[in-house]
Amino acid sequence: MLTIITVGITSYILYVQTKIGVPYWDVFNYLNNALYFAGIGKGSALYLPPVVPLLTSLFFKTGYVSINAIFILDSILLVIGVIGLYLLLNMRFNEIQSFTGSIIFISFPVVLSWVAAGGIDIPGVSFSIWAIYLTVLGVKKDSKFLYFVIPIIMLAFLTRYTAGLIVLPIVLYSIINIRKIQKIKKVILGISLEIAVLLAAFIYYLIHLGAIKTFYNLLMNITTSSTTGVGDVAYNPSVWYYLQNIPNYISVGPIQGTYQQILNPSMGVPSILSYITILIASIGIILYINSILSSKLNSNKLKISRNKLIEIIVLIVLVIGFAAAFNNVSYVINEVILFGICCILYMLLRNQKTKNLDMDLMFFSWFGAYLIFQSILGMKVDRYFITMAPALVYFIILGLSEFINKINPKIKNKNLKSWGIYSIIALIFLSSAAVTYIGHTPKKTFTVDIGDASNWIKEHDPDYKNKIIYSDYPPAVSWYLKKQVNGAYTRLYSNSEEFSKRLQKKDAYYYIDSLSAPKPDLDGYHIVKTFGTVAVYEKY
Repeated sequence: MLTIITVGITSYILYVQTKIGVPYWDVFNYLNNALYFAGIGKGSALYLPPVVPLLTSLFFKTGYVSINAIFILDSILLVIGVIGLYLLLNMRFNEIQSFTGSIIFISFPVVLSWVAAGGIDIPGVSFSIWAIYLTVLGVKKDSKFLYFVIPIIMLAFLTRYTAGLIVLPIVLYSIINIRKIQKIKKVILGISLEIAVLLAAFIYYLIHLGAIKTFYNLLMNITTSSTTGVGDVAYNPSVWYYLQNIPNYISVGPIQGTYQQILNPSMGVPSILSYITILIASIGIILYINSILSSKLNSNKLKISRNKLIEIIVLIVLVIGFAAAFNNVSYVINEVILFGICCILYMLLRNQKTKNLDMDLMFFSWFGAYLIFQSILGMKVDRYFITMAPALVYFIILGLSEFINKINPKIKNKNLKSWGIYSIIALIFLSSAAVTYIGHTPKKTFTVDIGDASNWIKEHDPDYKNKIIYSDYPPAVSWYLKKQVNGAYTRLYSNSEEFSKRLQKKDAYYYIDSLSAPKPDLDGYHIVKTFGTVAVYEKY
C-alpha cells in the first residue's frame, strides 16, 4: 500500500514538474554534466557530485535527451528511499507506525516540493536511509549486510557531498553495538579494503576530470569556514534558522500561496496541523524520557557507583563544552562533542528496559550531525533540511506512539486501537500536503522561457554555435543550446554602460537576460525577442 501511494504521489508531482520546468540553477549544471558523461557535451562544474548526472546520462545514452530524465530519476530514487525508510522504521516500530511515519515523510512540504525537481537532496537522503538501514540490519540480523554499508555511504557522498555526515550515526550505532556484530575482525578487514578501493577510485575520478584542486578547495572551505556564502542571496548567519523553521517544514498553510512558499517553506506560515503534531509528539517524547529515567533510577535504587559518577561528570562537561563551542569553533569539534555525548548517554541509560536506546541515539546523532553542520554553515536553504527529515519523522512517530499508548486504554474500539488512529493521522497529513501542493503550484517557471528563448535563437540564427553568447543564467542556456555559454551579471556592475562595455570587450553577439527587472538599455545591443521575463539581446 505504501509503495502504491508513493508511486501515485510521485507520478502526479512528476507530471506537474514536467509542465512547470526546472526550479533552480544547479539542476542545469547536473544536466550539462550528464551530457558530458553521455559523451555528447562538455559539461559544466564537473567538480559537483557525479552520481545524479551519471545516472541521468544513462537516459541520454538511450536517446532520451530531455530535462524530464532527471525528474524521472529523482522520482525513482524517492520511491526507493521511502521503501527504505519504512523498513528502517520497522526495525523499531510496528507496521502501521512505520507506514504512518513514511507517509508523514512524503507529506513534509520541504520533501514534497523537491520529489521530482531534478536536485540531489532527495537522492542523497534516499541513499543515506539505505546506509543506515543496512547498518541496523547488519548489527541485528546478519553481519554480511555491513559489507554493503560503505559502498552505499560512498554512493550517498557522491550524490551529495554533505551526505557523508551520515557516517557519524553509523559509527555511533556500530560502536555501541560492537559486541553484537558477528565475525567482527573479518568485517573490519573487509570494510577497510572497501574504503581503500573506493577512496582510490574517487581520487582517480577527480584526477581524470581535472577537478581534484577544486574539490580540495571546496572541502577545505566547508571544513574550516563558518562564513561560507557571505554575499550570496542564501547567506544567513542565524544558527537557529532550521530549528525555528521546523513547524514550516512539517506543514504549511494557508492552502493558497506562492510557488516560492512551497519550495521554501520558511517563507510560508505553519499550519495548525504542524503545531498539533509538535505538541503531541513533544508530550510523548517527554513521557518516553521520563520512563527511561524512572526505570534507570528504580534499577539502581538511587545508588550511583563511582564509574557512573564519572560518566555523569563527563556528560556535564561535554554538554557545557558543546554549548560554549557551538558557532564559535569549527563544526567538526561540535560533531565530535555530540558523538561523545551520545556515547556517554548510552552508557548511563542502558538497561533491560531501554533496548531501543541505541536506535534512539543513532537517530538523535543523525539529526544533530546535520543540524550542527547546516546551522553553522553560512548558506542556508530550506531544502538542506531534507537531510534531517527522516530523523525528524522518527521522533515524531516515537512521540505519537508514546502519547497514543497512554490514551489507548480509554479507547473501546479494537480496530481503532491497533491501526485506526495511525491511519487517520497518515490520511490527515496526506490530504493536507495534497491540497497545499495543488494550491501553491504554478503553471510554469521562468526557466521554460529561457528554453523558448534558446529555441528561438536556434531558428533565428543557424550559425549560433559559432557565435559568442552570454547570459545571467548560463547553465540553462548552455543546456538548451548544447554549447558553452558564458556568465554575465548586471548586478555586478555599477551601471548598464559599464556592463555593455564588458559584453563588447568579450565580443558577445547575444546576451540572454532572465533576472533583471526592468531590462537595461545596453549600448551596442538591442532586444530582438522577449519570452515572459526573458529578453534576447543581439549585437548591432
